Amino acid sequence: MPISCPDVSNEILERLDFPKVELHLHFEGAVRFETLLDLSRQKGIPLAGAKTVDELKKVLVTHQPADLAKVLEAFEIFLPVIRGDLTAIERMAYELCEDQHNNGVVYFEGRYSPHLMLCNNQPDVTAADVVEAVKKGFDRGEAQFGIKARSILCCIRGLDRKFPQFILDLATDLAGLGVVAIDVAGTAHGADEQYEPEVVAAFQEAYRRGIHRTVHAGESGGVKEVMKAIKEMYAERIGHGYRIMRDEQLYIENFVNSKAVHLEGCPYSSVMTGAVPLDWKNHPIARWAKDDVNFSISRDDPTCFDNTMLSELTLARKQVGLTIHQLWKAQLNAARSCFLPEDEKADLVKLIESREPARP
Repeated sequence: MPISCPDVSNEILERLDFPKVELHLHFEGAVRFETLLDLSRQKGIPLAGAKTVDELKKVLVTHQPADLAKVLEAFEIFLPVIRGDLTAIERMAYELCEDQHNNGVVYFEGRYSPHLMLCNNQPDVTAADVVEAVKKGFDRGEAQFGIKARSILCCIRGLDRKFPQFILDLATDLAGLGVVAIDVAGTAHGADEQYEPEVVAAFQEAYRRGIHRTVHAGESGGVKEVMKAIKEMYAERIGHGYRIMRDEQLYIENFVNSKAVHLEGCPYSSVMTGAVPLDWKNHPIARWAKDDVNFSISRDDPTCFDNTMLSELTLARKQVGLTIHQLWKAQLNAARSCFLPEDEKADLVKLIESREPARP
């Protein structure tokens, strides 16, 4: 039977009225279906034969647990309508701000590899141009909707060995364009978590430069990948991290006894990618909430999962069993662990704290 995020009822909507913070969101995986169809029509680039939103959702959205590589295949279908189009990228950024605002999100970090949005036959469009286009869209969204958004630049597993250093230098040079950190993720052809020495070296250099770091680990990989991210790559946040639960001692030592490293949880995504079994009541975030771990809740790739922040929180409430107060605490954790400058972070934390719901 197909699986979807639950509908958001008016009752739960009223209880989720606190400000929200989303930390784990792939920008190029957060495009409106309508926008993809519009770009497809403009450019004459097909989207696997899809002509309507419903048809496109059938092509792109995952409703059955699979594996990470399978889910990521969707990007190969829709990225061609985006590549090299700075106007489209700016539009995506602006529309994302609007969508987030409509879900009560006040701050989010969009992560992406600018190179995946470049086109080989447009050498005049650079990775820096992509980052600037995202910034323009975010700026427009901030002005229009009162939301704040920042960029995280992603290294990609399995690409050119020079790529991690290029991303690091880009993040260093483009801090003025809202770049707050680096990450490392994968594609359908690099869905494991085997990080090349060049990736590890780039993160070690980022640490020396004072550039923030989040690392995908414990999603398709295991405990040792999570520990490598923390011990060798100096990760401040772990993207996903569910499989740390396979080692109780390391979980307790690194995430219960210490709150230093933040876990970016994406409940619906975690089941669809096969990172965790389909057993909502025993999902890792249920344990994280019980143990008061430093974790948050995000959507990962809404174009692949057709989820919103409200539907994701509804899932965590209804299926996983988190309380409204625990869902609010996840927003506070996210605010405290975001990569904003300390003064802006303090303001965000204060805003979240001011909307604390009653404990059960």
